[in-house]
Amino acid sequence: MRISSRFFTELVKRHKKTLLMIVITALITIVIQTIFSVWLSENSDVYLPSIGTIYTLNVEVYGGDLKELSNGQKFLDWGAIYPGMEVNRGFNVKSKSNVDAILTIKPTNWTFKDSTNRTINFSSETDYETLVSGFIFTSNSNGTLISPNETLEVTLTLKVKVSIDFVDALIRNNVKNFSFDIYIDLSKPD
Repeated sequence: MRISSRFFTELVKRHKKTLLMIVITALITIVIQTIFSVWLSENSDVYLPSIGTIYTLNVEVYGGDLKELSNGQKFLDWGAIYPGMEVNRGFNVKSKSNVDAILTIKPTNWTFKDSTNRTINFSSETDYETLVSGFIFTSNSNGTLISPNETLEVTLTLKVKVSIDFVDALIRNNVKNFSFDIYIDLSKPD
């Protein structure tokens, strides 16, 4: 079936206001998306290169994503992390205890650095707390009962929240990278 030009002309005349509204809405949407995309590309440095230094007690860690400095200190390179992103890193944990014990893995000593790579001294404790709480750190093995000489494959997950307060604190304090320590130890069950 062919649509005649007369039919098309009549359709446009009858629905001129509706069609005009659709075109205007589409143009406004395109303009807003373009402005937002340009803004994001100019502010794309809201990413955070990061590392986590590993400290252990009663366990040995090896393999997987672990890296080692020349002094033997082990660490995880989390790479560049953006708000809303989730990163997993894995390695092996072997018990050095002579009794069954509970594995504990926790992040501590969060350090944030500015564009000159200087540690930020926060004027507001609230900003520091906002930044630390902007990260969700979990492990698939935290709280696991581990036997003497048993080895576990551990996966750590670091997720960055997407929140206005978190991003505002990053920008306000000129945070360009961060690091934290990861303590891994064994404790006797209660």
